[in-house]
Amino acid sequence: MNTQNTQNRQSAILAILNAYGNLDITQIELLIKATNEIGGVSAVSIKGYSSDISQNSEIANQLINVGANYENMLNKDSNIYANFDIDSVDVERFDYSTIDTAKLSLDEFKQAVKEALPTALNELQAPKKSNDTSADIWLNKALVFNLNTMRLSIRGMQMIKSVEVKGTFKVVKSAPKTIAKKLIEKQAKGRSATLRRFAIDNLIGSIKLVGQELEIG
Repeated sequence: MNTQNTQNRQSAILAILNAYGNLDITQIELLIKATNEIGGVSAVSIKGYSSDISQNSEIANQLINVGANYENMLNKDSNIYANFDIDSVDVERFDYSTIDTAKLSLDEFKQAVKEALPTALNELQAPKKSNDTSADIWLNKALVFNLNTMRLSIRGMQMIKSVEVKGTFKVVKSAPKTIAKKLIEKQAKGRSATLRRFAIDNLIGSIKLVGQELEIG
């Protein structure tokens, strides 16, 4: 590890200690050590996660995979979408209850989603860039701290989600093309679409990593 990376790491750890009053240096070092030991693509169990999109009202257990190479994921997605049959998409297979359809009726919005499918597929096939920013400090391939949000997160591919407490989701405006992309990604099983950041401050349970379990709370 070079000097700059070491300084960034030390700065991130100090910022984490300031941002998370419930974590001490021992817990942080244990979390870093455990995720450092993850080799290749490995499963991580997150128990008791309350998501931002539910305004922290939903509590779920998550099983994620960490360590996947982002570029490899995009290459595999490119092949998946290049051979995807757009006629197989059923626009009815989406929960529209949290979508603000603006001036369109629900049937009109669904028709707009159907018409947006070709454009959505073309855009999914286009090269993507990582959403990582200069404000991100990576402690290893799984842990990232953002200097703007002051949040520590575990990044991984969402594999299994088991809801323990149902949450309330805010109705939001969403373009038909956005929904079209979500439908294609889900049906095609696009890998990059499952990539998430799970913020430590949304955790009320525990994280199980490589045979170790770290309580956060």
